[in-house]
This record gives sequence, structure tokens and C-alpha cells, in this order.
Amino acid sequence: MAALKFASSHNMVAFLDKPTKSDGFEQIVDFLNAHPIKYALTVNPTIYTSCIEQFWATTKVKTVNGEVQIQALVDKKKVIVTEASVRRDLQLADENGTECLPNATIFAELERMRYENLTQKLTFYKAFFSPQWKFLIHTILQCLSAKTTAWNEFSSTMASAIICLATNQKFNFSKYIFDSMVKNLEGEVKFLMYPRFVQVFLDKQVEGMSKHKKIYVTPSHTKKVFANMKRQGKDFSGRDTPLFPTMIVQAQEQVGEGSEIPTDSHHTPTTTQPSTSKPQKKHSRRKQRKNIEDPQLSGPTEPVTDDTENVASVPTHSNDPLLSGEDRLKLNELMELCTSLSQRVLDLKNTKTSQAAEITELKKRVKKLEGKRKSKPLGMKRLFKIGRSAQVVSSEDEGLGDQEDACKQGRKIADINADAEVTLVDETQGKNDEEMFDTCILDGEEVFAEQDVVEGS
Repeated sequence: MAALKFASSHNMVAFLDKPTKSDGFEQIVDFLNAHPIKYALTVNPTIYTSCIEQFWATTKVKTVNGEVQIQALVDKKKVIVTEASVRRDLQLADENGTECLPNATIFAELERMRYENLTQKLTFYKAFFSPQWKFLIHTILQCLSAKTTAWNEFSSTMASAIICLATNQKFNFSKYIFDSMVKNLEGEVKFLMYPRFVQVFLDKQVEGMSKHKKIYVTPSHTKKVFANMKRQGKDFSGRDTPLFPTMIVQAQEQVGEGSEIPTDSHHTPTTTQPSTSKPQKKHSRRKQRKNIEDPQLSGPTEPVTDDTENVASVPTHSNDPLLSGEDRLKLNELMELCTSLSQRVLDLKNTKTSQAAEITELKKRVKKLEGKRKSKPLGMKRLFKIGRSAQVVSSEDEGLGDQEDACKQGRKIADINADAEVTLVDETQGKNDEEMFDTCILDGEEVFAEQDVVEGS
């Protein structure tokens, strides 16, 4: 099976800041920052490439006690993913949410959004929406959907998700993500789907992944996304369609009326009204004072209302950054960034520790090899001594061989003497002494002969 690959523009990290180039997108950015799907849109864990590859290479779908499970093996650790675990780990809180709206509802709500290419087909096009709606659709498609290409079009399922977000209905993103993962296993062309989300699942179940060195850098939206969303196609009228009033109310309430928000994340929007009971006034003033004195303790759901001020049913943006919540949103983003960086620092420390252990082990091996190298001259001396002793032995053997040869020659002479048929030829016959002893070389020279005289007793 061919190696699975990442998709370059899939499961991206959303850009929910408000730089100067975001003029005209403040409302939709506030809406997404206040919505429970913000975590799934922006969570950016350290993604270990080999762990994601192990997950998708070993994944199987099983049904246990009536519950469909995705089971995989990562670093010899069993990993189980279910719809419920997706909901819990991505903090979606969308149980019993809508899976897909009826076609009639989809067409009616898209008409409210002033979608300009409305037909009876269930394929819709992003280019026929005004910029803020286009930004919402683009963010959901590239950050949460299972799509990898064709970002200008989307299906009825994604249309249902957009409509549910706009009308404060629950859309079951958890089931959509889980079912998409199952379909990826059953499809002919598989890829490393949802790397951000899978890494979040693994972080909850597998320990020690920081030992893996290869890291996948998650693609992210940037501030350029606002300029791209402002571009208009030739078939679009250019008419600006505002967001639904309920979306703006929800975004403002999430920022300034946190104490009055129901526990259900997809609540029914209510208008902000001045408080009538004295205990409630004291509570609100105390919260407001706390936010002003210590902004770090305030979050996007802390109350910041002024009881002496009447607020309209559809609040407008305020120039006061405390009331608009911009500073608090930036603070939360900085805190999340700090948390992410802290985690990466811990991972680097673990990597440094493991590398230090490897270096220590290599030093030990070097010392051991140096010791072996120093012991080599002693071995050569031993070999030299052994060679000398071998030479002595061989010389002794050669001496014995000469003696044996002499004995053999003696035996041959004895055999010749014993053999009567053998006749020894005297080669000196017929030769005089001069020829025999080669004294011709002494011709013309005086020769003195010395004779020892032995006196008789």
C-alpha cells in the first residue's frame, strides 16, 4: 500500500484576530470567537508525523456493545476514537444536534442570506455570498470539513452546518467528523485526514510522543484571508448582506453578558436589558470592577454591562475596547499561544534530555574503543615473542635434519662397501702430483715447506 500523505489545505487553523485589514469582518470574527466551535477551529497541537501515520496505517472500524469505534495502534498503545470522544476532546457540546436540514429549510435560509445562485441543486457556491458570509463558509470548509479541494463549492451537509450556526441551532459536528473518518478508511483514496484533531485524540491517550523528531507544521489562515474574501466574482452583484441579528446578539452576549448565558452552548439569544434587582446590580458592578482592575482574570464570558445604560435589542459596536471585548479576546489568544509555546518548550527539553543520554552512551563507546586500541601494541609484542620461539624451534629441527643426513650418508657408504659388484674408480690414476694438486699456479715462485720434527724419547 502506498504511503498516505497530508492534504495541504485540509484541517487548517482558523485566523480569528482582527487586524487593520479586517475592516468589515468584526462581527463575524466576534461571532466565531464567542461560539463553542472556536476550540476546534483554532486548536494547534504539536503534530508528530509518525504518530499520525501510525494511526491511519493501523486503523480499523469495529462495533463494540452497539457503539461504532475507530481503533488504532500508536507506539504499541491502543487508541480508541468514538463520536462521544470526538465531542469531548474537541469541546463541541453538540450532542443530539442536527445532521442535515430538510432541503426546503436549506433553500429558505440561503435565500435569507441572499444567496444569488439559488436553484434546486444541492451544490452551492461560496462566490455568490457577501464577504462576511463568505468568510464564515470558507473558515468552516477549510478548518472543519473533510474536503481537500474545490473550496468554492459545498454540499447540503455543510450548508446545514452554516445555517445552524447562523440560527443558533446545534449542528452535530462530532458525528460529521467521526463519520468522515470512517468513510476515509472505506474510500479508495485515503489520506492523513484531520491531523490536528487526531493529534488531540492521541494526546489524551498516548504518552511519550515527544521522542518523535519529525513534526508536521499545520497550515494556517493568515490576515490575507480578509482580502481574499473581499474579492468578488464577475457574476456576483456586490451587494453586502448583513449577518442575522441573532448572530450579532450572541457574539455581544458571549463577550459582555457571560453570567447570563445558559449552560447550553447553543442558547436562544436574548437582548441585553438593565438589571432590576439590587443583588444582581451588586454582582454586575463587582464583576465589572474586577475586569477593569485585573484584565487577566476576565474571559470572553465575563459580564461588563453598565446598569445605568440602556442597551438596544440589537447592540452596536462600542469604541471602548473593554466593552467591545477586543483586548480580552487578544489576551485569551496570547494565553493560548503561551500555553502552546510552553508545551513545545517541554517537548524540546525532553528531546534535549534524550540527546544528552545518547551523547553519554556514545562517549562510553569511544572510551571503550580507545582502550581496545591501546591494548593492540601488547598484542603485537606477544605475536613477536611467539614468532621468535617458532624460529628457535625450527632451527633446532634443521640441525637435527643435518645429523640425520650424515647418518644416511654413512649408511650408504657402508652399503657400497658391502656390495661386491660395486667398483670404486680411482680418478687419480695417470695423473701426476702437479695435476692432482694444481700446483702449476706456483711456477716461478719460491715455496717454503715447514716440517715439524718430533724428537724421539
